Amino acid sequence: MLFAFGSNGSGQLGIGHDEDVHTPSATSIQAESALTEPLRIDAGGNHTLILTKDGAVFAAGDNANGRCAFGSSIESSSKFRPCLPCGPTPQARFQTCAATWEASVFASDRQVLSCGSGVKGELGQGENIVESAQAQPIPGFPPPDTHVIDMAAGMNHVVAVLDNGDVYGWGNGRKGQLGEATSIVWSPRKISSISFPVRRVACGREFTFVIGDSSRGQCALLGADKWSIASAAPQSVPGYIDVGAGWSNIYILQRDGTILAWGRNNHGQLPPSKLPPVEAMAAGSEHVLAKTRDGKVLAWGWGEHGNCGLPTDDTGNVAGTWNEVQTSGSVQFIAAGCATSFVFAS
Repeated sequence: MLFAFGSNGSGQLGIGHDEDVHTPSATSIQAESALTEPLRIDAGGNHTLILTKDGAVFAAGDNANGRCAFGSSIESSSKFRPCLPCGPTPQARFQTCAATWEASVFASDRQVLSCGSGVKGELGQGENIVESAQAQPIPGFPPPDTHVIDMAAGMNHVVAVLDNGDVYGWGNGRKGQLGEATSIVWSPRKISSISFPVRRVACGREFTFVIGDSSRGQCALLGADKWSIASAAPQSVPGYIDVGAGWSNIYILQRDGTILAWGRNNHGQLPPSKLPPVEAMAAGSEHVLAKTRDGKVLAWGWGEHGNCGLPTDDTGNVAGTWNEVQTSGSVQFIAAGCATSFVFAS
């Protein structure tokens, strides 16, 4: 069962209504659909994407300009519905997805599609294309004999990692988050400044963090050095388990169960001291979920909308400590978005 809590003004939690909740609530699925175990959950400003392990993609929330890929007849949905034409078929089996503030991107082993809106090139479909009501292929991408293995998005830029270690990006590049600084990158452009084969990517609001194979852990930060996000970055993190980013932070889960993190801490986004050993983490826009090695789910950071559970301080934060999130069943998967949190338990 997939549970959700947090910001829900557009029904993006998929729990059947549009009220914020601070306790994990069971998600609702369109009656004729079947949501299997999630592989990945990505969230835009007011919509959520779920990629399942069988390659299907579901969405909930605001479908303005087609960002949920429902088709133009559905304005929004407070239940998860299949994206169209996404689904577990030989023609449309997806490996990864990403969401900017108002757009969605889906990658299969053959093509990358995008939909929604983005005045800063977020769709990647070509010069001055700022809206796509249907999921459309990005022309000429990925290059022949390659496929996307990882993808991430900030508020208005997207970065994709190919199986050969190359990295491409599109969207807002004004801060250098797409390599050489430029105002708008309308189509996927190779980021040639990275000197090692990349395996993972995480995007903040105005930066991109790339990391290589875990055995060496080479990494690089692209973008402005706000909150020391670049100057505080290590040169390598060998043996890392996972990597994530909030709008203004980077998190690296290490083999010993600790989380290496840096960046802004105005809402308590950085891991609290004495955090128990962690086996999985999920970074939202300004909050974090962690699954401990003994199966507990912890949350900290900015929780004004209920996405960190209760209690919070007078400013809506869970800072310097954590909340334990109560769910039923054995936790298998956690995810976090824009003030949204998700727990899959069996």
